[in-house]
Amino acid sequence: MTSYTFRLDAELKQQAFSVFESYGLNPAQAIKMFLQQVVATNSIPVQLNYQPNKKTIRAMQEALNGEIETYQVNSTEDMLELMKQFSNEETNGN
Repeated sequence: MTSYTFRLDAELKQQAFSVFESYGLNPAQAIKMFLQQVVATNSIPVQLNYQPNKKTIRAMQEALNGEIETYQVNSTEDMLELMKQFSNEETNGN
C-alpha cells in the first residue's frame, strides 16, 4: 500500500465527499474506484465535453466565413513557429 496527498478547494471537497457519502462510500473508496476504472479502461472515466464560449463561437464562425485570416499547420513544430512569428510581430509593434 501507498498513500498520496493532494490539495483541493474546500467547497469542492465538501460537495464531492457529500456525493461519496450518498453512495455509502468514504473518500478513499471513491478515489480507489476512480483509479481502478482508469486502469481498466486505459482512459479517464469522465466525459470531457468542450463547450466553447460566445467569443470562441464567434471567432470560429468568422473563420468559417472567411472573415478572418486563418493558417494551416501540419505539425506541432509548424504551429510553434507560427506562434513565435506572431509573438515577434507583437513585440516589434507590427
